[in-house]
Amino acid sequence: MKTWITLLGCLTLTAGALAAEGEKGFAPSTVPTPKGCEQIKVVKPKGEHDLAKAIAKAKAEKKFLLVQYGRENCTNCQKVWNMLGDGRIKMPADFLYADTSCDDAETRAVFEETFFVEDDGRYYPYIVVMGPDGVQLAFKSGLGTPEIYNALFQKAREEYFQLQQP
Repeated sequence: MKTWITLLGCLTLTAGALAAEGEKGFAPSTVPTPKGCEQIKVVKPKGEHDLAKAIAKAKAEKKFLLVQYGRENCTNCQKVWNMLGDGRIKMPADFLYADTSCDDAETRAVFEETFFVEDDGRYYPYIVVMGPDGVQLAFKSGLGTPEIYNALFQKAREEYFQLQQP
């Protein structure tokens, strides 16, 4: 009984903290973690969980948007969080970050209305780079290396600025 009361108290505090922040939290995964499958320790970067809000903010601030679309118990997603969190993936200063869940119906609807999958899209995370004007500039699915992601951001920025030339 004491364990249940402690658990209920922790859940209440967590829910209260999220509500106090006024922030949409990361949706729990709809795919259970298999028994015995250890998840890696995650160093998660700060990011907006509400995709529509992140898109609007990026457009208003005329910044690029890096969208990570995946699920909380996906090891590939966790590895990308770690690479962003520890600086191996260097997000440029003119980028905002959206950390979004494919398990949230509202997020999924906004993602599918706004972005398109360029490769086979069979593995999470989906990484999208959106330009300041709201146009998708780059897409990658599955796990990549820091070098791949850093080159993806650089190429997206270069292509965006080339398109802006008269």
